[in-house]
Amino acid sequence: MNIIKHTALLLCLIFISISAHAQMYKWVDKDGNISYSDQPPFKGAEELKAPELSSVPAIKVNKKKPRPKIEIKTPDTPTKYTSVKIISPDNESTFQNNGGNIPLSISTTPALNTAQGHYLSVSTNGKKLPGKYNTSSIQLTNMDRGTHKISVSIRNKKGKTLRTSKPITIFLHRRSIIPR
Repeated sequence: MNIIKHTALLLCLIFISISAHAQMYKWVDKDGNISYSDQPPFKGAEELKAPELSSVPAIKVNKKKPRPKIEIKTPDTPTKYTSVKIISPDNESTFQNNGGNIPLSISTTPALNTAQGHYLSVSTNGKKLPGKYNTSSIQLTNMDRGTHKISVSIRNKKGKTLRTSKPITIFLHRRSIIPR
């Protein structure tokens, strides 16, 4: 089977090399039409010389220089937070919400590193609320009416506080169930 493949390949290469060296001829017929062919139709055909093939020298390629190593923080590299703040609501905002819902938007610098088990914790009036948050949008629900001081802390997986925001004060109005 290999002999057949090799023989077929050899014949193809011979055929290609023969056709690559073929001559070209040009002639003008009695009506003034110019014709070209690889075989002369008669003795008076002019043999054409193929133009030189243009070539461009190869470009020298320098060896690749090693790329500088980029320092990538791994989950083992401790993150040092420079700030955490409540960006919404504004300090001394008033809410009228009968469900006691307060939306919070938090900003941390750098971003919260959840790969190390860091999370956000919310405190109201100095008491830590239950819940661990790993998002910058938090919805407090069923808050009592009145004045509340709210702060947010970044904590590690052991619960140690890494950074705490400046507290904001909000005022929550809820409808009373006591008739007036």
